[in-house]
Amino acid sequence: MTNQLPVVLTIGGYDPSGGAGITADIETITSLRCHPISLITCLTSQNTEKFDLIEPVNIDVFISQADLLLSDFKIDIIKIGALGSDKIVEETKRILNKLKDTKIVIDPVIEATTGGSLADKPTLQALKELIFPMAYLLTPNLAEAKVLSGKNDLNLIVQELSLLSSNYLLIKDIDSSYEEIVSHLYLNKELKKSWSTTKIPGSFHGTGCYLASSISCFLAHAKSLEEAIELGQKNTVKAINSSVKLGKGQNILKSR
Repeated sequence: MTNQLPVVLTIGGYDPSGGAGITADIETITSLRCHPISLITCLTSQNTEKFDLIEPVNIDVFISQADLLLSDFKIDIIKIGALGSDKIVEETKRILNKLKDTKIVIDPVIEATTGGSLADKPTLQALKELIFPMAYLLTPNLAEAKVLSGKNDLNLIVQELSLLSSNYLLIKDIDSSYEEIVSHLYLNKELKKSWSTTKIPGSFHGTGCYLASSISCFLAHAKSLEEAIELGQKNTVKAINSSVKLGKGQNILKSR
């Protein structure tokens, strides 16, 4: 029997709280009728309140897992989150070189929502030089986009990030108002579409992971990019509305 489930490869960090990173990706991908396969890049010590530390995985284990997965699965979409170290970035580049016809969605995680850095300067530099040029879609929020570009003005941010990747750029949460979350989609420095959703009061863990994974799944189901973003945002809002407070800090999103 042929399995018709699209396969989504998620490459990212492990969050032991289950609210973000690989665990959240797997839950999201499974809920959207895709099959998740994963490569863990780093281990973190965090919960819904605080972030303590990050430790990159053993590079030899990462390479072995990647080679075995690629020899076995036909991968439909790749979703990338935190990469953990410049060495992991270099090996991720090697993986992507073998999957050149596969769309790549990159959520450039720089800081955990509970605080704490997920990427040092060498990792960020390697990410921009080696991985961003291969992206089909980049999904930074405005704060991440400022760090990545070194700019504060939105137009300058778009110009700088467009030099790093010639494909699509989705900058999230660019409106400083409390009531709305505004996101812009760009291609070659040109604004293609904008979305505005009502901001839901509260503090939530892993919204960026959830959105990028949702978009990846809808792309795997052969939706257009704009439709995938639209559906991904709706799915994320639904998960926020279904979120639960299991720990003492941020709510954890749930697929219902």
